[in-house]
Amino acid sequence: MRKNMENIIPAAAVVIMILVFAFLAGQKVYGQTIERVERERRDAMESTYIAEVKETLRDSGFVNSGVNLTKETNASGDWEYTLVIYNRSFDWMEEAVRADLEKELADMANDELGKISLALLSR
Repeated sequence: MRKNMENIIPAAAVVIMILVFAFLAGQKVYGQTIERVERERRDAMESTYIAEVKETLRDSGFVNSGVNLTKETNASGDWEYTLVIYNRSFDWMEEAVRADLEKELADMANDELGKISLALLSR
């Protein structure tokens, strides 16, 4: 009986180590999956926003506008975006019309995207 116990204890320790390793590996894969799904969801929202901005610009007569959306993470971990739109026509716009366009483009953003700064620049 004692001889069998000497074999069971090391085998049980190995089984426990394998189970702990499997649990930790599963946790890591689960965490990576959640991050990937969140990243894909955010990328889809960003793409939708950019497409809507481009469509609004076309509808407003600003064809051939360059649209650039950059993002960075602030100290609290939230995303902050900067939307820069380039078009020569912005030089000739009246301030009131320009402000209306900026407001319309800023209001189009999904609240989940977070803070979006907007700049209309001429090329």
